[in-house]
Amino acid sequence: MTTRKKDALVFAACLGVWAAVGGWGEDPAPAEPAAPDLPRPPAVTLRLDKPAREGEDPDEDALITAALEAQGYFRRSVPLSYELQDALQTACERHGVDYAVALGLIQVESGFDPAAVNPSSGCYGLMQLSPRYFPSGLTPAENLEAGVTYLGEHLERYGGDIEAALTAYHDGHDTGRRGYADAVLAAAEKWGLSSP
Repeated sequence: MTTRKKDALVFAACLGVWAAVGGWGEDPAPAEPAAPDLPRPPAVTLRLDKPAREGEDPDEDALITAALEAQGYFRRSVPLSYELQDALQTACERHGVDYAVALGLIQVESGFDPAAVNPSSGCYGLMQLSPRYFPSGLTPAENLEAGVTYLGEHLERYGGDIEAALTAYHDGHDTGRRGYADAVLAAAEKWGLSSP
């Protein structure tokens, strides 16, 4: 079980205990002098794909998924499994790539199809890696890691200029043309501009 899954299970268990004891309940009368009114954290509702029957514990996977979603580690709207979302987020954090930009790149390159192959160039997978520079037969998670690493290297090379880095990802170097970068950034807007 991954660390995020363990954290999510602990989070779900804590929410269950919190709900069992009545949540926030009523505030006691304020002591003199009155403490400043601090904002309360937003309420979190865990949605389970299949509700537990009376007297049964909910499915552990459903609890983990709901807790991961509540924490922002899993998005149902992203057409990738939890494992691939986790691999992508981990790679993005490691290489300084914005998660939404990575999702935009995947959308433009492969339409989220891990089996996509470009018939003319032979580029393959979610990140459409060139077989001239990357080994063939990478798993979808390895494809994500390699593509994000490559984009991160270009980000570093071009001083954080995302348009130049995206152009270099597509063309091998910054050609100055921004059509591809614009398409990826437009797709990234759909996914939000910051990681969950």
